[in-house]
Amino acid sequence: RMLLEVLDRGSAAPVVADELRAGRRVPGLGHRLYPGEDPRAQALFALLEAMPKAGPALAAAHDVVATTARHTDLRANVDLALAVLTASTGMPAEAGETIFAVARTAGWIAHALEEYEERPLRMRPSGQYVGLRPPRPQPMPSSEDAPVA
Repeated sequence: RMLLEVLDRGSAAPVVADELRAGRRVPGLGHRLYPGEDPRAQALFALLEAMPKAGPALAAAHDVVATTARHTDLRANVDLALAVLTASTGMPAEAGETIFAVARTAGWIAHALEEYEERPLRMRPSGQYVGLRPPRPQPMPSSEDAPVA
């Protein structure tokens, strides 16, 4: 949605300013596993460069990154690249989440198939509670102990 707003307003500066002023993080930037640029975003951006229809959305995404770079060192992540894809192809903004999930299904299925080959319950996590002792429950008054009105 943010990328569509940048396209509508013609510049990332007011959109990024609105996000930062509201105390929100700028969507499509930063990833805890990829402190530099997200390699998935790099690969998708490279493919999008070959699509002439992606030009305006790519320019808007680069504008978001450049504008935000004045305030933070966060780089584009796969969500921003998916926003460019969905905006360029006329898909709804929510389609990026679906594309992300569909792309993961092969891995999820492979993982499930690998798990079938393992012995059941091979991992039995255990733990030791180290917090405060919970209070003892108080006995519930019986109906015989209830005050008579």
